[in-house]
Parts: sequence; C-alpha cells; structure tokens
Amino acid sequence: MRVKKQFPLVMVVACAVFICTLLVFYLQNIDSIKKVQEHQHQQDFTLILQGGDITDLSNKYSFTYDPVTYKVIYDEKNIYRVMRNTRNIDIPIYLEGVAPKRTTEIAIDKNYSQENKLALGDTVTISNTTYSISGVFTLPDAISPLVANNGAGYKPTTQALILCSEEVYSNWDEQEKTSYSGRFFESVSEEQKQLLLEKMLMDSNIKSVLKKEDNPQILSTLIAKEKMFKICLISALSFFGLTVMVLLVTIIIQNINEAKSNMGVLKALGYSKLQIAKRYFLIGPFLFIGAVVGYLVSYAVSPLFINRMNATFLVPNVSLNFDLVQFILFITIPALFFSIMAFGIAVFTLRKPPLEMIHNAESVKLNFLVKRIRKNRSTNPFKKAVFKAIVLNNFLLVFLALLTGFMASANLQIAFSLQAMSDKVSSLTLKGSEYKSNVRFIEAKEMKLLDSETPYFSEDCKIEFPNGDVLNNGQFMALSSSRSLFKLYSVQKQENIDISKQEGLVVNDWMRKKYDLTIGDAAKIHINNVTYQLPITAFEQSVYGEVVYSNMDVAINTGLLEKEGYNGVFTKDNVEFDNKQHMFVSKLEDVLFASSQQKGTYFALSFLFISIGLALSILTISIVMKIIISSNRKYLAMMKAFGYTNAECNRIVLSGFRIIAYIGFIIGTLYAIVLTKFLFDLLAKASTVAIPMTPDSKVITISLVIFAVSYEVIMLLYKKSMNAVTLQEVMMK
Repeated sequence: MRVKKQFPLVMVVACAVFICTLLVFYLQNIDSIKKVQEHQHQQDFTLILQGGDITDLSNKYSFTYDPVTYKVIYDEKNIYRVMRNTRNIDIPIYLEGVAPKRTTEIAIDKNYSQENKLALGDTVTISNTTYSISGVFTLPDAISPLVANNGAGYKPTTQALILCSEEVYSNWDEQEKTSYSGRFFESVSEEQKQLLLEKMLMDSNIKSVLKKEDNPQILSTLIAKEKMFKICLISALSFFGLTVMVLLVTIIIQNINEAKSNMGVLKALGYSKLQIAKRYFLIGPFLFIGAVVGYLVSYAVSPLFINRMNATFLVPNVSLNFDLVQFILFITIPALFFSIMAFGIAVFTLRKPPLEMIHNAESVKLNFLVKRIRKNRSTNPFKKAVFKAIVLNNFLLVFLALLTGFMASANLQIAFSLQAMSDKVSSLTLKGSEYKSNVRFIEAKEMKLLDSETPYFSEDCKIEFPNGDVLNNGQFMALSSSRSLFKLYSVQKQENIDISKQEGLVVNDWMRKKYDLTIGDAAKIHINNVTYQLPITAFEQSVYGEVVYSNMDVAINTGLLEKEGYNGVFTKDNVEFDNKQHMFVSKLEDVLFASSQQKGTYFALSFLFISIGLALSILTISIVMKIIISSNRKYLAMMKAFGYTNAECNRIVLSGFRIIAYIGFIIGTLYAIVLTKFLFDLLAKASTVAIPMTPDSKVITISLVIFAVSYEVIMLLYKKSMNAVTLQEVMMK
C-alpha cells in the first residue's frame, strides 16, 4: 500500500481530527457542568412557603433545608444582592481567595469581577462604605444570576452577588427576602424524590417548589445547552462514523483493485493472503495521527471556546484537563479497530485465484465499451451506457455522491437554523410588545381610562394541566380589552388574538408542546389555595415563559377578580422604579438585551455545524472525484481514442454524479427538517423553552448555493486530472 498515492488517507486523517475534536469538545463542556454539580451539596429544589412551618414540611417530605435570605441594595448605578456567607446547601465555589471573615471584607461573583477588572484586595464601595475583596466565587444556585427584584435585566457590569459575614449583612436595613434550598435525605431514592415533589407541588402550605432541573437560575439553562450539544454530537458523529467507514472501505477496495495484478503475482509466487494483506495495517497509524492531532487541538482550544459560550452564565471557567482514559479510548482503540477492519477486508478481497487477479477482468468491460463506441459513436445512448457502466462498477461512488449532498444539506441547514434560533425565540416571544415599560404595582388599582396603555391584573399561581403535570411557578394575567400595547399572536392562524373574545385561557407554544395540550383542554388555576378551572381556547406564539392569559371579564366571571381592576400596566412611558409604589418596572430594552445574550451559544453551535458540513462535503467530493478518475482511466482513454474531446469526457463521466449529489441534497433537506422537529420537540418537553426549528426557504437556498459553489469548484480542480489521461494508456493495455 503506497502512501504517496493514498490521497484519500489524508482525508481520513482530517475526519479523525474532527471526530476526536468534537468528542473532547463535548466532554469538556459536560465537565464544566459537573464542576457546578459536584462537591457543593447542591439543592434538589427551591421552596417558597405559603404558610405552615418549614420544619414540619421537612419531616413530612424527608428533606433537609437551608434558609436563603438576601437583601437587594440599589446604590447609584449598581445593584447588589447581599447574602450571608453561611451556607450548608449550594456552597459557594471560590475561584480565588477565601470567604470574608472581617467586617471590612466581602466576596464578589466572578462575572462582576471580570467585567469591572476587580482583583483580590481591591475595594468596592456600597452605600458609602468601602470593603476589600477577599474572594471571587460562583454559586450553584445562581448559574443564570438574578440580582435585582425590580425587573431590571441582569448586567454583569452593574449588578453583583455579594457574600459577607453576619455582622456586615445586618448593617443594611433593606427588606429581607427568604426562600429555602431543599435537599432530600440520602436514603430517598430517585423514584421517591419524584413522588414527593409531585405531592409538594399540590401542598397548600407551599407557594412554590421548583426542581433544580427546571429552575432557570440554577441548572435548566445549562442542561438545555448540554442537550443541544448531545443533539449536535449524535448528528455529527452519525455523519462522521458513516463517512469514515465508507471511506475506509472504498479506499481499501479501490487500492486492491488498482494493485490486483501485482497482488495476484505475489500470490502466485507463494505469498499468503495474510502476508499480502498486512500492509493494510498502515491505516491504523494514519487514524492514530489524526486522532492525536484532534485531541491536542480540542484540548487546547475547547476551554477558550466553551468559556466564551458560558460568558453569560455564572459558572467556573473550563480549564485544561488532560484525561489519560479519554486519550486511550479516542485514539488507541479506534486506530486498532480500523486497522483490523482494513486487514480483514483485504484478506476477504484476496480470496480470488491468482490467475484471475493477474488477468484483472477489466479487459472484458473494455471490450464491451469498444463495441458500444463503434456502434453508438454519435448517439446520446452511448453516453448513458458509459455512465451506466461506471455506476454499475462503483456502487460505493453512487453512495458517496449521495452522501456528499446529504451531509452538506443537513449540516448547513441545521447550522443556519441554530444561528437564527435566538432571534427567532426573541421575535416569537416579544412579537406584539410595543411598550417601553412593564410596570407592576404593589397595590391593586381601580380600573379607569388609561390612554395608550394596557392594564392587566396578574397573580402568581400553580397551573395543573390535564395530563397531571403542574407548572408550579406560573402566572395568571388578565388583560384589559382596551387599546393594546401587548398583543398575542396565534400559532395556528398567524394572526392577532383578540383577547376580549377569548372565553378561557391563552397558553404559549412551549406549554402546548411540553404538556401535550389541545384546544378545549381544561386547566386548573390554583391561587391562594382556591382552584379555578378554565378551558384552553388559543395558543400564542411565544416559545418561552410561564404566563397564561385571559381577559378581565373571564377573570371576574370565574371569581379570580371581584371587580375590574389592575395591578400592572404596559406603557409607553419610561417609568423609573420606586420601591414604595412599584413591585417592579421592567424595560423592554432590558428584556431584549437579556434575550440576545444567548446568541453566543447558538452561534458557536452554528459554527460547529457549518464546519462539519463543509469539511465532510469537501472531503467526500474530493474522494469521489479522485476515485472516479483513478478507477475509470481506461474508459476515459478509450473514449479519447475514438475522438471524444476532454469536455465531452468530463460531461459523460461527471454530470451523472452531479445529479446524484443534488438528489442527496434534497434527501438531506428532508432529513434536517424531520430530525430537528423530532429532537427539538423532545427538548421542549425537558426544558423551559421550545426551540422554533421550522423549514426556512432562505436557509435552504443559502445552503444550496454554498454546496453548489463548493462542488463545482472541486470538479473544476479535478478536470485537470481527467484531461491528463492519455492514449498511451490504451496502447499499454
């Protein structure tokens, strides 16, 4: 097996690089999540009481608890969430320094430290008091941080989590908020935990209980990201694994066909099949080199890449982590496996008698070709006959040509869809939002004329769906039928929902997918231990959020409201927060900023898929062209001998494979649509957002253009090799 002629083996090395890089990249990402989960005595749920005693509840439901108390300090342009440095559950992870002990010390979170370039020993002034920084930390219960209570979106430049001693904490007079971190006893099984959580959801003494997997401030965002990576990994490795197998088989068979006569001579001279076939162990070192390169590249680059993607989360940075077990699994074992496979295929192919291999039955095909040339020199059927002969002799080439278009289409379309995902989530969730400020008042107000504003009445609630699932931290919102600055758009009809005509609830598209809802299903709204039942009458386009909507009349008729009133309003005024009058004031610009922060994750995944799609497409196109030319040189030479020009030879041999590649592109398009719908619908059931992956004509068109340009450029490059085939090859035969 002559290495200098094995151009495809270079491509196999490239494939091995990508496989190993992707695997290591994925595992490095999972490692960043494990750092959060392990060794910090992480909670199983967050609990807010409606009444009753926490001790009685902990005994009843078999859990330990830790009070999570905090105060929010609004200090000029900055907002600080101050907490005691005494935690038994969700213990802080100190990345630098130590916990504060003196009254002159505080610890700050990693994001605030990085954004403001603060280091250990630097000072921070809060309410005219200066403190030195003793440590920089992350918190397992604040992965996606919530600092302010006034509706302001999280900005690491101006908002910080602060840990301090009990004495420092007591210096501030701001109102204290309390919730509880709960952790089940070690004796409680996973199945029992789920049963206990289901009972807690409906306990009248519990206002809200939120599993850590469903809590956007804790793990749900990272878990959703992990699932996205799994989808990428499954999809990419399916392509890679299939491609590597096909390429190796094709390369081995092609090499044996080209060297069949020489190998027949060796067999005739007495060499055994094993002695001849052992040269194909050479594929193992090629794969080994590729895997080593891939591992080292990913080992060095993936921490930087993942840290950039995790920049919006408060998690520890991923550091270089060499794993000997991974190194052996990803490098040594695949190299051995493919070496043995290549050896086995070579032995199987060498089963023919030496004389048959020396004669090399290709002369029969050439005799057939000569007869057809003489008979059909000037007719189109000849061209079809030549291409048919090439195809029948190379089924693997047909498969590779299909695979070329398939991989480009599927990967590129998934990539561009991922890139547009955050924008789609934002546009669907915020479509119809024309307000500047969403204002919630501390006390309810009587309804009166509000020019250019949309009053609403909102209550925290539990929502019980027909399948028995409970959305524990839901919100019921009764919208006024006045002129609206907040519109809802229908999933089915793609038009504005007239809330005044709805005789029940409007729920969003994420709830529809997660809880398997249909129009007419009845949902139970639990508020202050009173249950109200309402039918679902419409689905709105938002793919994120836990709010259900109705109108004021329905709320009054159901008993949710005694009379028409409101405790919130969507307004075009730029209202400033007043903690005596307002519960919160949320600015639309802050909501838009928060929704845009996730673009980094989706862009990175998109870049990953674009790289995979283009790399695999170029890889397979190159190999198809190489094998077409090398395995059909005699056909080409014979056609030239009978007067066909280079351009005619190119069209006869290559045009059919172009059609096959575009058929593969169509199949890949259908595959991408079906796969993304299936996988992302599953993701919606397991996370807090429904990913809006729908067919997009622009994405399909862009993918087609990229694929077509890549394909045609590579074909042009290989036409030189086809034109180099000479008449002398026929004479030598």
